[in-house]
Amino acid sequence: MKTIDFKKLGIGILLILIYMFVLPLVLLNFFQFFHLDVSNDIVYMVLNLAIYFVTFFLLLFIYRKSIFKEFKDFFKNFRSYGRISIVYWLQGLVFMILTNTILIFLTGGIAANEEGNRAIIDSSPFFAILAMSILGPFLEEMLFRKGFKDAFSNDKFFLIFSSLLFGAAHLLAAFDPIYFEWTQLLFIIPYAGFGYFFAKAYLQTNNIFTSTFAHMIHNTLSVIVVLFGV
Repeated sequence: MKTIDFKKLGIGILLILIYMFVLPLVLLNFFQFFHLDVSNDIVYMVLNLAIYFVTFFLLLFIYRKSIFKEFKDFFKNFRSYGRISIVYWLQGLVFMILTNTILIFLTGGIAANEEGNRAIIDSSPFFAILAMSILGPFLEEMLFRKGFKDAFSNDKFFLIFSSLLFGAAHLLAAFDPIYFEWTQLLFIIPYAGFGYFFAKAYLQTNNIFTSTFAHMIHNTLSVIVVLFGV
């Protein structure tokens, strides 16, 4: 039995490229065609929500055979699946806190992605709640976990690959060639580490909503901490 299904691997990577590069470019040109100023905060939020929703419906269509089945299964087994979500979220949280503390001490700053998220939460809390607490976790779990699980027959390969890709995507999302510092590359460790625990939750239940719930818990609490300075 082959270890990697390259067709499924290719489809998973293609979906990520569409989400991160193709859709933003296409929709940006669409907005500019109608002379919409994306430097305006409201227009910029609408643009990003359009990217989220187009990706959302695209993924629902592609995984329609399994996604609704898993959704029903998650709520049917919410007590056990929810417990697994919380356990792996807590493990990921401890790992992220420890590694971030070390990296902040070494680099003198936080991850660029984290800095950008905090700015968005401060300036546009409603958008932040919708994007970071609801849409973002679902899309990321679908793209970085569900999109690759069946591509690997070896669970360890899946865990390593999906975690590193998840971490790299978070660095790339905040990449700015003008202000880039090589020390930012180190922050792939906490992001990939958290991705590893999300993937473990998915593997244990074979239900993408288990890892999605854990992801939502983390992002929602992160938004609350920034908004209220808890």
